[in-house]
Amino acid sequence: MFVTPQQKIYYSGDSGYGPHFKAIGEQFGEVDLAIMENGQYDQDWKYIHMMPEETAQAADDVHARAVLPGHAGRFVLAKHTWDDPYKRLAEASTGRPWRLLTPMLGEPVWVADKTQSFNAWGR
Repeated sequence: MFVTPQQKIYYSGDSGYGPHFKAIGEQFGEVDLAIMENGQYDQDWKYIHMMPEETAQAADDVHARAVLPGHAGRFVLAKHTWDDPYKRLAEASTGRPWRLLTPMLGEPVWVADKTQSFNAWGR
């Protein structure tokens, strides 16, 4: 957790889903930006890599206001397609209390700008 006087940014690193996310949410309260692992998953690796739907739940648990997916589209470790993590997280984010940030590779994200918008992946 990175905490400044203006904002809190959480970085999940590699992690399987578990109760630690709720504990983080209880300890720190709302998080302005959660950079969450989302990719290179497989049921056999559930203790070290979350499925996109678990990423969405973990974002809820840490009380994220905005979610920036990471750990996808760069290296191939799993059998899923390169864009499956993005598509599944976009679907799982519907109706959640946080904004899903979908910048193109290299596009800047301005954490303090709550109005910044991005095109959906694959469109």
